[in-house]
Amino acid sequence: MNQKELNPDDCISLEEREHLLNGLHRYLIWVGEKVPEEVEINGENIKLHELIWRCIHNKELSEQEKDRLLELVTFLETKAKYDEEILLREDITKEEAKKLYNEIASFIRAIMDLKECEAGKIKLKDPSDDIKQKVDDARRWIGFLKNVGKKSLL
Repeated sequence: MNQKELNPDDCISLEEREHLLNGLHRYLIWVGEKVPEEVEINGENIKLHELIWRCIHNKELSEQEKDRLLELVTFLETKAKYDEEILLREDITKEEAKKLYNEIASFIRAIMDLKECEAGKIKLKDPSDDIKQKVDDARRWIGFLKNVGKKSLL
């Protein structure tokens, strides 16, 4: 990754490399990771975080929008695999390895979010639904308290 000569003590060890690579293949590696703000595709910067935010807030996506999301997923998968190959094969420092690990994990998070957006699985709840749920809960609670009060008086 770096063209300058590396001190062997600065390079990532085989054990550390394996630990990072195994971590990338853990189930739910993407949980808690942040989506990258931007990603460069063919010289064009895509505001990835903003794109996912808009996707979540849109009611419906057109077929063309869904196709574009899947193209972006394919690109991110390719980029993650490329970075993983660097992590696997290149002589890199511990700092560079950790940076690559975090980048790959954030790409995996973005891929998961984009796939869910495309499938329509991830949408914001209508705030009025939460309010209705709270009102229903309060009514049930009051009804319960009234019943408990009647039973204790007998």
